[in-house]
Amino acid sequence: MDTMTKSRLFRLWLVLGSVFMILLIIVYWDNMGPAHFNLHTSLSRPHVLKPFPSPNSAPGDVFTSSLEIWESFVREKQRPLLGKRVEQPSLPASSKPVLGNLEESVRGYDWSSHTDQQSPDPDGRQAERRSVLREFCANASFVFPTKERSFDDIPNYELNHLIVDDRHGVIYCYVPKVACTNWKRVMIVLSQSLSDQGTPYRDPLDIPREYVHNSSTHLTFNKFWRRYGKFSRHLMKIKLKKYTKFLFVRDPFVRLISAFRSKFELENEEFYQKFAVPMLRMYSNHTRLPASVSEAFSAGLRVSFANFIQYLLDPHTEELAPFNEHWRQVHRLCHPCQIDYDFVGKLETLDQDAAQLLRLLKVDRLLQFPPSYRNRTASSWEEGWFAKIPLAWRQQLYKLYEADFVLFGYPKPENLLRD
Repeated sequence: MDTMTKSRLFRLWLVLGSVFMILLIIVYWDNMGPAHFNLHTSLSRPHVLKPFPSPNSAPGDVFTSSLEIWESFVREKQRPLLGKRVEQPSLPASSKPVLGNLEESVRGYDWSSHTDQQSPDPDGRQAERRSVLREFCANASFVFPTKERSFDDIPNYELNHLIVDDRHGVIYCYVPKVACTNWKRVMIVLSQSLSDQGTPYRDPLDIPREYVHNSSTHLTFNKFWRRYGKFSRHLMKIKLKKYTKFLFVRDPFVRLISAFRSKFELENEEFYQKFAVPMLRMYSNHTRLPASVSEAFSAGLRVSFANFIQYLLDPHTEELAPFNEHWRQVHRLCHPCQIDYDFVGKLETLDQDAAQLLRLLKVDRLLQFPPSYRNRTASSWEEGWFAKIPLAWRQQLYKLYEADFVLFGYPKPENLLRD
């Protein structure tokens, strides 16, 4: 047997051996607990940082395993560009966002501590929320688009709201306009995915807002294909089985009002060009519009709440593109009938739910949820905001968001849906 033949046989043996090892590892994963399941290891990081401090060295440092061998093999084949620790330039230390008076009013920040209505049985309340969600997901008579599809049927791009923290075994589905900025900050601190001059952030409020919403900061499910290729769905399912999964929701109509206020009552160039200009042309008959949002505001040209509702109800809107994440239905962002969430928080009980969740995750000694702002976009405002919206539009809008009302236990707003 010549040297060339021996070389080919050796390479073949090496490939077959590698495939066999990968299969063994995959089989092993299915029987492992989350404490031995970390694919977001130091191999993916440009440098090693000190471990996140913990009173008992748990659970922060328990998510390391022999899977580094497999991950290094995968990375040789497809070097990822995502999920690395992001170094940011030095910024002045600040624990609170700097907001102008108008933005303060619209966003409704109130950084003083305050107490939500305390439930005497938060565990019971949580069990009830999950029970309602499971009941309606299993109810064949309650139907809405995408309800019956399986997790495998969900397109990869629709999984971009599921943020993964492998260090603590946590998956968070973020919902815009539901305290997601601060929950993203918490996930950054837990995962140590962002550092300032080589030091991971340890106080959520020290993380600048502009970095919080940078997609490169977070490891999300939609990035798994680039990172793990054909193994990505299998890995997602294992993490969904082993990790603690949570989301926060709020009254769907109040969320819409909040989205309108923050995106169209403030000068936002991106939303002006992408959404306000088409709305003003389509629903207010403006043919010549200013080139910038500042010029439009100076001229008194703004999208009305009625324009916004027309846009949502227009069947042509989603023929062009899916709803923006700020007003897309929660069940389309987080897939609650395909993913069995362990914790369902609500903005209406944010402070108590946040404290309960951090205890559940066993990280309550590591950090605190940032002091929440008072919900100035309150449910009591609904009648005022919808007063000039035709009844037929309100009824259509409810049908559009009905699944979110029902799945998450929000009462039907009867006062808005009848004369």
